[in-house]
Amino acid sequence: MTKVQLIHHKETVKVPLNETTLVSLTEFIQQKCPHLYGPEASFHATPYLFNGHLQTGYAAYYKGTPSMDDILYQREYLGMKDGGQVALDWFPALPAANSTDAQDDGLLDTPTLVCMHGLTGGSHESYIRGILEVVTATPFNYQSVVINNRGCGKSELKTSQLFCGAYTEDVRVALKRIQKQLKPGTPLIAIGFSLGANILVKYLGEEGDRTPLTAAISVANPFDFVRSMDCLESGTFSKNVYSAGMATNLKNVFKLHEEILQTNERIDKDNVMAVTTLREFDEAFTRRMFGYDSTHHYYFDASSSRKIEHVKIPLLCLNALDDPIANYQCLPIEQVQSNPNVILALTPHGGHIGWFEHFRQPSRWMNIPLIEFITAVFQAHDRRLLTDDVSTTPQVIDPDDVAKTVESIEHEKGLA
Repeated sequence: MTKVQLIHHKETVKVPLNETTLVSLTEFIQQKCPHLYGPEASFHATPYLFNGHLQTGYAAYYKGTPSMDDILYQREYLGMKDGGQVALDWFPALPAANSTDAQDDGLLDTPTLVCMHGLTGGSHESYIRGILEVVTATPFNYQSVVINNRGCGKSELKTSQLFCGAYTEDVRVALKRIQKQLKPGTPLIAIGFSLGANILVKYLGEEGDRTPLTAAISVANPFDFVRSMDCLESGTFSKNVYSAGMATNLKNVFKLHEEILQTNERIDKDNVMAVTTLREFDEAFTRRMFGYDSTHHYYFDASSSRKIEHVKIPLLCLNALDDPIANYQCLPIEQVQSNPNVILALTPHGGHIGWFEHFRQPSRWMNIPLIEFITAVFQAHDRRLLTDDVSTTPQVIDPDDVAKTVESIEHEKGLA
Protein backbone atom coordinates (compact mmCIF):
# COMPACT_ATOMS: atom_id res chain seq x y z
CA MET A 1 0.00 0.00 0.00
CA THR A 2 1.30 3.46 -0.91
CA LYS A 3 -0.25 6.74 0.20
CA VAL A 4 -0.97 9.68 -2.09
CA GLN A 5 1.07 12.82 -1.44
CA LEU A 6 -0.35 16.20 -2.45
CA ILE A 7 1.91 19.14 -3.32
CA HIS A 8 0.43 22.60 -3.78
CA HIS A 9 0.52 26.31 -2.99
CA LYS A 10 -0.11 27.35 0.60
CA GLU A 11 -3.32 29.10 -0.45
CA THR A 12 -4.87 27.47 -3.49
CA VAL A 13 -7.41 29.18 -5.73
CA LYS A 14 -11.10 29.36 -4.77
CA VAL A 15 -13.34 27.07 -6.81
CA PRO A 16 -17.08 26.28 -6.75
CA LEU A 17 -18.01 23.43 -4.43
CA ASN A 18 -21.60 23.75 -5.62
CA GLU A 19 -23.86 26.50 -6.96
CA THR A 20 -23.62 28.53 -3.73
CA THR A 21 -20.27 27.76 -2.06
CA LEU A 22 -16.64 28.54 -2.89
CA VAL A 23 -13.76 26.65 -1.28
CA SER A 24 -10.02 26.40 -1.88
CA LEU A 25 -8.85 23.88 -4.47
CA THR A 26 -7.24 21.84 -1.69
CA GLU A 27 -10.52 21.77 0.27
CA PHE A 28 -12.31 20.78 -2.93
CA ILE A 29 -9.96 17.79 -3.32
CA GLN A 30 -10.32 16.90 0.35
CA GLN A 31 -14.11 16.90 0.19
CA LYS A 32 -14.69 15.50 -3.28
CA CYS A 33 -11.76 13.14 -3.97
CA PRO A 34 -11.44 10.58 -1.14
CA HIS A 35 -8.90 8.57 -3.16
CA LEU A 36 -6.59 11.58 -3.32
CA TYR A 37 -6.98 12.71 0.30
CA GLY A 38 -7.88 10.81 3.46
CA PRO A 39 -7.74 7.20 4.68
CA GLU A 40 -8.72 5.79 1.27
CA ALA A 41 -6.05 7.73 -0.60
CA SER A 42 -3.72 4.81 -1.23
CA PHE A 43 -2.66 2.62 -4.12
CA HIS A 44 -2.39 -1.17 -3.67
CA ALA A 45 -0.29 -2.46 -6.57
CA THR A 46 -0.88 -5.85 -8.17
CA PRO A 47 1.50 -8.10 -6.15
CA TYR A 48 3.45 -9.32 -9.19
CA LEU A 49 3.71 -5.79 -10.62
CA PHE A 50 5.64 -4.49 -7.66
CA ASN A 51 7.88 -1.85 -9.30
CA GLY A 52 7.77 0.85 -11.94
CA HIS A 53 9.34 -1.28 -14.68
CA LEU A 54 6.80 -4.09 -14.24
CA GLN A 55 3.88 -1.64 -14.08
CA THR A 56 5.14 0.12 -17.22
CA GLY A 57 5.78 -3.14 -19.05
CA TYR A 58 2.29 -4.41 -18.25
CA ALA A 59 0.81 -1.10 -19.42
CA ALA A 60 2.57 -1.47 -22.77
CA TYR A 61 0.89 -4.83 -23.42
CA TYR A 62 -2.43 -4.26 -21.65
CA LYS A 63 -5.16 -3.99 -24.28
CA GLY A 64 -8.11 -3.69 -21.93
CA THR A 65 -11.07 -6.02 -22.27
CA PRO A 66 -13.49 -6.81 -25.10
CA SER A 67 -16.04 -4.40 -23.60
CA MET A 68 -13.76 -1.51 -24.56
CA ASP A 69 -14.44 -2.40 -28.19
CA ASP A 70 -18.02 -1.26 -27.59
CA ILE A 71 -16.68 2.30 -27.78
CA LEU A 72 -17.48 3.18 -31.38
CA TYR A 73 -16.27 6.68 -32.08
CA GLN A 74 -17.78 9.17 -34.45
CA ARG A 75 -14.82 10.70 -36.30
CA GLU A 76 -14.65 14.35 -37.30
CA TYR A 77 -11.69 15.66 -39.29
CA LEU A 78 -10.63 19.17 -38.38
CA GLY A 79 -8.58 21.05 -40.95
CA MET A 80 -5.77 23.45 -40.04
CA LYS A 81 -4.65 26.63 -41.78
CA ASP A 82 -1.51 24.94 -43.11
CA GLY A 83 -3.54 22.18 -44.78
CA GLY A 84 -2.98 19.61 -42.06
CA GLN A 85 -5.70 17.91 -40.04
CA VAL A 86 -6.40 16.25 -36.71
CA ALA A 87 -9.04 13.62 -36.06
CA LEU A 88 -11.61 14.26 -33.33
CA ASP A 89 -13.21 11.04 -32.10
CA TRP A 90 -16.53 11.64 -30.31
CA PHE A 91 -18.20 9.17 -27.98
CA PRO A 92 -21.13 8.92 -27.75
CA ALA A 93 -21.73 10.08 -31.31
CA LEU A 94 -22.98 13.64 -31.63
CA PRO A 95 -26.74 13.85 -32.19
CA ALA A 96 -27.73 14.61 -35.76
CA ALA A 97 -29.02 18.13 -36.33
CA ASN A 98 -32.47 16.81 -37.22
CA SER A 99 -32.61 14.24 -34.41
CA THR A 100 -35.22 14.49 -31.67
CA ASP A 101 -32.37 13.84 -29.21
CA ALA A 102 -30.52 16.96 -30.33
CA GLN A 103 -30.72 20.21 -28.43
CA ASP A 104 -33.03 22.86 -29.87
CA ASP A 105 -30.09 24.83 -31.24
CA GLY A 106 -28.06 21.75 -32.14
CA LEU A 107 -25.59 22.30 -29.29
CA LEU A 108 -24.77 19.93 -26.44
CA ASP A 109 -25.30 20.87 -22.81
CA THR A 110 -23.64 17.69 -21.54
CA PRO A 111 -20.36 18.14 -19.60
CA THR A 112 -17.60 17.01 -21.93
CA LEU A 113 -14.25 15.32 -21.33
CA VAL A 114 -11.47 15.93 -23.88
CA CYS A 115 -8.68 13.33 -24.02
CA MET A 116 -5.13 13.73 -25.34
CA HIS A 117 -3.07 10.57 -25.92
CA GLY A 118 0.59 9.78 -25.46
CA LEU A 119 3.42 9.44 -27.98
CA THR A 120 2.25 7.79 -31.24
CA GLY A 121 -0.99 6.78 -29.50
CA GLY A 122 -4.61 7.52 -30.31
CA SER A 123 -8.19 7.06 -29.22
CA HIS A 124 -7.70 3.27 -29.21
CA GLU A 125 -5.43 3.35 -26.15
CA SER A 126 -6.65 1.33 -23.16
CA TYR A 127 -5.89 4.15 -20.70
CA ILE A 128 -8.30 6.36 -22.65
CA ARG A 129 -11.03 3.83 -23.35
CA GLY A 130 -10.91 2.55 -19.76
CA ILE A 131 -11.93 5.98 -18.47
CA LEU A 132 -14.35 6.79 -21.28
CA GLU A 133 -16.40 3.63 -20.97
CA VAL A 134 -17.03 4.57 -17.33
CA VAL A 135 -17.69 8.32 -17.56
CA THR A 136 -19.99 7.91 -20.56
CA ALA A 137 -22.01 5.16 -18.83
CA THR A 138 -24.95 5.55 -16.45
CA PRO A 139 -25.13 7.28 -13.99
CA PHE A 140 -22.38 9.64 -15.24
CA ASN A 141 -23.56 9.95 -18.85
CA TYR A 142 -20.91 12.49 -19.84
CA GLN A 143 -19.83 13.31 -23.39
CA SER A 144 -16.25 12.66 -24.53
CA VAL A 145 -13.97 13.46 -27.43
CA VAL A 146 -10.40 12.38 -28.18
CA ILE A 147 -7.95 14.63 -30.04
CA ASN A 148 -5.76 12.42 -32.24
CA ASN A 149 -2.48 14.09 -33.18
CA ARG A 150 -1.63 14.47 -36.86
CA GLY A 151 -1.01 11.07 -38.43
CA CYS A 152 -2.15 9.20 -35.29
CA GLY A 153 -5.22 7.08 -34.63
CA LYS A 154 -5.20 5.71 -38.19
CA SER A 155 -5.74 9.19 -39.59
CA GLU A 156 -4.35 10.37 -42.91
CA LEU A 157 -1.45 12.81 -42.82
CA LYS A 158 -2.24 15.70 -45.17
CA THR A 159 1.04 17.65 -44.97
CA SER A 160 4.68 16.89 -44.23
CA GLN A 161 4.30 17.97 -40.58
CA LEU A 162 3.65 15.51 -37.78
CA PHE A 163 3.48 16.49 -34.09
CA CYS A 164 5.89 17.19 -31.25
CA GLY A 165 5.90 17.99 -27.54
CA ALA A 166 6.27 21.71 -28.13
CA TYR A 167 3.56 22.26 -30.75
CA THR A 168 0.27 23.39 -29.19
CA GLU A 169 -1.56 25.11 -32.04
CA ASP A 170 -3.51 22.02 -33.09
CA VAL A 171 -4.85 21.63 -29.55
CA ARG A 172 -5.76 25.31 -29.44
CA VAL A 173 -7.77 25.03 -32.66
CA ALA A 174 -9.36 21.71 -31.64
CA LEU A 175 -10.55 23.03 -28.28
CA LYS A 176 -12.15 26.04 -29.96
CA ARG A 177 -13.94 23.67 -32.34
CA ILE A 178 -15.12 21.45 -29.47
CA GLN A 179 -16.35 24.49 -27.54
CA LYS A 180 -18.51 25.46 -30.52
CA GLN A 181 -20.36 22.14 -30.18
CA LEU A 182 -21.40 23.02 -26.61
CA LYS A 183 -23.93 25.41 -25.18
CA PRO A 184 -22.36 28.43 -23.41
CA GLY A 185 -21.44 27.55 -19.85
CA THR A 186 -21.25 23.79 -20.42
CA PRO A 187 -18.25 22.52 -18.41
CA LEU A 188 -15.29 21.22 -20.38
CA ILE A 189 -12.36 19.27 -18.88
CA ALA A 190 -9.24 18.08 -20.72
CA ILE A 191 -7.09 15.17 -19.62
CA GLY A 192 -3.69 14.43 -21.15
CA PHE A 193 -1.47 11.38 -20.81
CA SER A 194 2.34 11.39 -21.07
CA LEU A 195 3.25 13.47 -24.16
CA GLY A 196 -0.39 14.59 -24.35
CA ALA A 197 -0.16 15.77 -20.74
CA ASN A 198 2.92 17.84 -21.54
CA ILE A 199 1.28 19.42 -24.60
CA LEU A 200 -1.84 20.17 -22.55
CA VAL A 201 0.05 21.83 -19.68
CA LYS A 202 2.23 23.81 -22.09
CA TYR A 203 -0.92 24.99 -23.89
CA LEU A 204 -2.54 25.98 -20.58
CA GLY A 205 0.51 28.02 -19.60
CA GLU A 206 0.53 29.78 -22.97
CA GLU A 207 -3.22 30.37 -23.06
CA GLY A 208 -3.74 31.51 -19.46
CA ASP A 209 -7.33 32.50 -18.73
CA ARG A 210 -8.26 32.49 -22.45
CA THR A 211 -8.74 28.71 -22.51
CA PRO A 212 -12.32 27.40 -22.84
CA LEU A 213 -11.48 24.65 -20.34
CA THR A 214 -13.09 24.59 -16.90
CA ALA A 215 -10.31 22.41 -15.45
CA ALA A 216 -7.60 20.02 -16.63
CA ILE A 217 -5.78 16.84 -15.64
CA SER A 218 -2.19 15.85 -16.41
CA VAL A 219 -1.21 12.17 -16.07
CA ALA A 220 2.38 10.83 -16.17
CA ASN A 221 3.73 14.11 -17.57
CA PRO A 222 7.52 14.15 -18.24
CA PHE A 223 7.45 17.96 -17.66
CA ASP A 224 11.17 18.65 -18.28
CA PHE A 225 12.30 17.23 -21.63
CA VAL A 226 15.96 18.20 -21.16
CA ARG A 227 16.37 16.39 -17.86
CA SER A 228 13.97 13.61 -18.87
CA MET A 229 16.10 12.72 -21.88
CA ASP A 230 19.24 12.77 -19.75
CA CYS A 231 17.59 10.37 -17.31
CA LEU A 232 16.39 8.09 -20.11
CA GLU A 233 19.85 7.78 -21.61
CA SER A 234 21.86 7.66 -18.38
CA GLY A 235 21.14 3.97 -17.81
CA THR A 236 21.79 1.05 -20.14
CA PHE A 237 18.36 -0.50 -19.52
CA SER A 238 16.32 2.69 -19.98
CA LYS A 239 18.29 3.67 -23.08
CA ASN A 240 18.05 0.27 -24.74
CA VAL A 241 14.46 -0.45 -23.72
CA TYR A 242 12.44 2.74 -23.22
CA SER A 243 14.32 5.18 -25.44
CA ALA A 244 14.83 2.57 -28.15
CA GLY A 245 11.21 1.46 -27.92
CA MET A 246 9.86 4.97 -28.35
CA ALA A 247 12.24 5.55 -31.27
CA THR A 248 10.91 2.40 -32.93
CA ASN A 249 7.31 3.54 -32.48
CA LEU A 250 8.13 6.90 -34.03
CA LYS A 251 9.94 5.25 -36.94
CA ASN A 252 6.83 3.14 -37.54
CA VAL A 253 4.75 6.30 -37.74
CA PHE A 254 7.31 7.76 -40.15
CA LYS A 255 7.11 4.66 -42.37
CA LEU A 256 3.32 4.81 -42.31
CA HIS A 257 3.41 8.35 -43.73
CA GLU A 258 6.74 8.05 -45.49
CA GLU A 259 5.59 9.26 -48.89
CA ILE A 260 4.36 12.66 -47.77
CA LEU A 261 7.00 13.17 -45.05
CA GLN A 262 9.78 12.77 -47.60
CA THR A 263 8.50 15.89 -49.36
CA ASN A 264 9.93 17.87 -46.46
CA GLU A 265 13.37 18.89 -47.70
CA ARG A 266 14.70 19.12 -44.13
CA ILE A 267 14.22 15.39 -43.58
CA ASP A 268 16.55 12.61 -44.76
CA LYS A 269 14.80 9.23 -44.75
CA ASP A 270 17.99 7.19 -44.37
CA ASN A 271 19.07 9.21 -41.35
CA VAL A 272 15.65 8.78 -39.73
CA MET A 273 15.51 5.03 -40.29
CA ALA A 274 19.04 4.58 -38.90
CA VAL A 275 18.24 6.00 -35.46
CA THR A 276 18.18 3.72 -32.42
CA THR A 277 17.18 6.08 -29.59
CA LEU A 278 14.60 8.77 -28.97
CA ARG A 279 17.24 11.50 -28.88
CA GLU A 280 18.60 10.35 -32.23
CA PHE A 281 15.09 10.45 -33.72
CA ASP A 282 14.53 13.97 -32.43
CA GLU A 283 17.86 15.01 -33.93
CA ALA A 284 17.21 13.41 -37.32
CA PHE A 285 13.53 14.31 -37.54
CA THR A 286 11.65 16.30 -34.88
CA ARG A 287 13.92 19.30 -34.39
CA ARG A 288 14.47 19.61 -38.16
CA MET A 289 10.76 19.38 -38.98
CA PHE A 290 9.94 22.17 -36.55
CA GLY A 291 12.97 24.32 -37.33
CA TYR A 292 14.93 24.11 -34.07
CA ASP A 293 18.67 24.74 -34.12
CA SER A 294 19.35 21.74 -31.90
CA THR A 295 17.61 18.98 -29.98
CA HIS A 296 18.44 20.83 -26.77
CA HIS A 297 16.60 23.90 -28.08
CA TYR A 298 13.61 21.69 -28.90
CA TYR A 299 13.64 19.96 -25.51
CA PHE A 300 13.91 23.29 -23.69
CA ASP A 301 11.02 24.79 -25.65
CA ALA A 302 8.86 21.67 -25.22
CA SER A 303 9.19 21.45 -21.43
CA SER A 304 5.82 22.21 -19.82
CA SER A 305 7.65 22.74 -16.51
CA ARG A 306 8.52 26.19 -17.90
CA LYS A 307 4.84 27.04 -18.41
CA ILE A 308 3.06 25.49 -15.46
CA GLU A 309 3.53 28.63 -13.34
CA HIS A 310 1.23 30.47 -15.76
CA VAL A 311 -1.70 28.01 -15.69
CA LYS A 312 -4.87 29.91 -14.73
CA ILE A 313 -7.45 27.13 -14.29
CA PRO A 314 -7.61 24.26 -11.75
CA LEU A 315 -5.08 21.64 -12.83
CA LEU A 316 -4.63 18.23 -11.21
CA CYS A 317 -1.37 16.44 -12.01
CA LEU A 318 -0.86 12.74 -11.21
CA ASN A 319 2.58 11.11 -11.35
CA ALA A 320 4.24 8.01 -9.91
CA LEU A 321 7.66 8.42 -8.33
CA ASP A 322 8.89 5.15 -9.85
CA ASP A 323 7.86 6.14 -13.38
CA PRO A 324 10.91 5.18 -15.52
CA ILE A 325 9.88 7.47 -18.39
CA ALA A 326 8.50 10.56 -16.62
CA ASN A 327 11.33 10.54 -14.07
CA TYR A 328 10.72 11.97 -10.60
CA GLN A 329 13.77 14.24 -11.03
CA CYS A 330 11.78 16.14 -13.66
CA LEU A 331 8.84 17.04 -11.40
CA PRO A 332 8.30 20.85 -11.19
CA ILE A 333 7.85 20.90 -7.42
CA GLU A 334 8.75 24.57 -6.88
CA GLN A 335 6.70 25.71 -9.87
CA VAL A 336 3.65 23.85 -8.57
CA GLN A 337 4.08 25.34 -5.10
CA SER A 338 4.18 28.82 -6.64
CA ASN A 339 0.89 28.44 -8.56
CA PRO A 340 -2.36 28.35 -6.52
CA ASN A 341 -4.19 26.75 -9.47
CA VAL A 342 -2.18 23.50 -9.49
CA ILE A 343 -2.16 20.39 -7.33
CA LEU A 344 0.40 17.63 -7.88
CA ALA A 345 -0.62 14.19 -6.60
CA LEU A 346 2.22 11.68 -6.22
CA THR A 347 2.24 7.96 -5.53
CA PRO A 348 5.50 6.12 -4.69
CA HIS A 349 4.60 3.38 -7.19
CA GLY A 350 2.59 3.03 -10.38
CA GLY A 351 5.06 3.17 -13.28
CA HIS A 352 4.25 5.02 -16.50
CA ILE A 353 0.45 5.17 -16.98
CA GLY A 354 0.24 1.94 -15.02
CA TRP A 355 -1.21 2.02 -11.49
CA PHE A 356 -2.47 -1.54 -11.88
CA GLU A 357 -4.20 -3.12 -8.89
CA HIS A 358 -5.96 -6.47 -8.23
CA PHE A 359 -4.47 -9.91 -8.74
CA ARG A 360 -6.39 -11.97 -11.29
CA GLN A 361 -7.61 -9.22 -13.62
CA PRO A 362 -5.56 -6.07 -13.00
CA SER A 363 -7.24 -2.73 -13.65
CA ARG A 364 -6.04 0.84 -13.31
CA TRP A 365 -6.42 2.41 -9.86
CA MET A 366 -5.95 5.87 -11.41
CA ASN A 367 -9.44 5.71 -12.93
CA ILE A 368 -11.08 6.14 -9.51
CA PRO A 369 -9.36 9.35 -8.28
CA LEU A 370 -9.44 10.88 -11.77
CA ILE A 371 -13.16 10.19 -12.19
CA GLU A 372 -13.80 11.53 -8.67
CA PHE A 373 -12.19 14.81 -9.75
CA ILE A 374 -13.93 14.87 -13.14
CA THR A 375 -17.33 14.20 -11.59
CA ALA A 376 -16.86 16.79 -8.84
CA VAL A 377 -15.85 19.54 -11.28
CA PHE A 378 -18.64 18.71 -13.71
CA GLN A 379 -21.27 18.67 -10.96
CA ALA A 380 -20.04 21.98 -9.54
CA HIS A 381 -20.47 23.64 -12.96
CA ASP A 382 -23.35 21.69 -14.52
CA ARG A 383 -26.12 24.16 -15.26
CA ARG A 384 -28.59 21.33 -15.76
CA LEU A 385 -28.56 20.84 -11.97
CA LEU A 386 -30.11 24.30 -11.54
CA THR A 387 -33.25 23.46 -13.49
CA ASP A 388 -36.54 22.23 -12.02
CA ASP A 389 -37.13 20.00 -15.04
CA VAL A 390 -36.72 16.47 -13.63
CA SER A 391 -36.53 14.99 -17.12
CA THR A 392 -33.30 16.86 -17.92
CA THR A 393 -31.67 17.04 -14.48
CA PRO A 394 -28.77 14.57 -14.19
CA GLN A 395 -28.22 12.37 -11.17
CA VAL A 396 -25.98 13.84 -8.47
CA ILE A 397 -23.33 11.36 -7.35
CA ASP A 398 -21.94 11.58 -3.84
CA PRO A 399 -18.09 11.60 -3.68
CA ASP A 400 -18.12 8.53 -1.43
CA ASP A 401 -20.15 6.67 -4.05
CA VAL A 402 -17.99 7.43 -7.07
CA ALA A 403 -15.48 4.65 -6.35
CA LYS A 404 -18.26 2.09 -5.81
CA THR A 405 -19.92 3.22 -9.03
CA VAL A 406 -16.68 2.99 -11.01
CA GLU A 407 -15.94 -0.46 -9.60
CA SER A 408 -19.50 -1.59 -10.33
CA ILE A 409 -19.27 -0.48 -13.96
CA GLU A 410 -15.81 -2.04 -14.36
CA HIS A 411 -17.03 -5.30 -12.82
CA GLU A 412 -20.07 -5.34 -15.09
CA LYS A 413 -17.83 -4.82 -18.10
CA GLY A 414 -15.30 -7.37 -16.91
CA LEU A 415 -12.51 -4.93 -16.11
CA ALA A 416 -11.90 -5.91 -12.49
